[in-house]
Amino acid sequence: MSYVLKTNNDLRRKSLIPFPLKILFFIAIFLAFVYLVFPRAFSIVFTTIIKPFWSIEKNIRYGNTFIPIEDVLKENEELKIEIERQKAMYFQTSFLIKENEELKRLLNREDLYSLTLSLILKKPPFSAYDTFILDIGNNKKIRKGDTVYALGNIPIGEIVEVNMNTSKAKLYSTSGEKFDVIIGKNNIEAIATGKGGGTFEASLPHETKVEIGDSVFIPSLNNSFVGTVEAVIFDPSNPFSTILFKQPINIYEQRWVLIGKNERKENDKSE
Repeated sequence: MSYVLKTNNDLRRKSLIPFPLKILFFIAIFLAFVYLVFPRAFSIVFTTIIKPFWSIEKNIRYGNTFIPIEDVLKENEELKIEIERQKAMYFQTSFLIKENEELKRLLNREDLYSLTLSLILKKPPFSAYDTFILDIGNNKKIRKGDTVYALGNIPIGEIVEVNMNTSKAKLYSTSGEKFDVIIGKNNIEAIATGKGGGTFEASLPHETKVEIGDSVFIPSLNNSFVGTVEAVIFDPSNPFSTILFKQPINIYEQRWVLIGKNERKENDKSE
């Protein structure tokens, strides 16, 4: 009986671990060692490798390689808010103008007001708080009590002093200034008090149905839109709720105003 003798080379060849497995085994040991000694190394390397791809993805999505994406997103949100505000003002104004024209047509009443354009010469902080100095006065037949409008139809104050070529307007939002208003779709009457800077407050019984977003008007034939309810503060110990509202513009950013003169009053004076 014969046997095939196995050489040492054959035995060594069978006992050897395949080379690829050796490589993987060595890499695994090396990575384990690195992780034990430097546990944060993997996350740092991964972030360094992947960060350029994040930037590319953001730039592809938002189309700008120079402006930080955070600024783009913030500006986008601000623009959305401004668009919604402008849309609300547009629909509110369009509705009021249409309603006003229809009512006056039904009542056969002509427009009682003529508007005069005026440049604001001085405003806070270069004039007394919540007052404007305007560039027209007696020379344009401006009178005390005339209404001052911003953006054409938002009443912001009235004339309190008239000189030959200038006049002073006191804003409705002057601290402590009081005037009548109508709030909401239920036409709730209230007395508004100025709090400064285009903001106001009014007090109403708790059971009065006033909601955030309700429109506020100055009662007149034109029912001039003056602001929007921003908050309703309820205090159980007080029988009245505090209604806070503000005008839809920054009155201190205005450069021009319109002055409304009541022609009927002017005619009555002339008679």
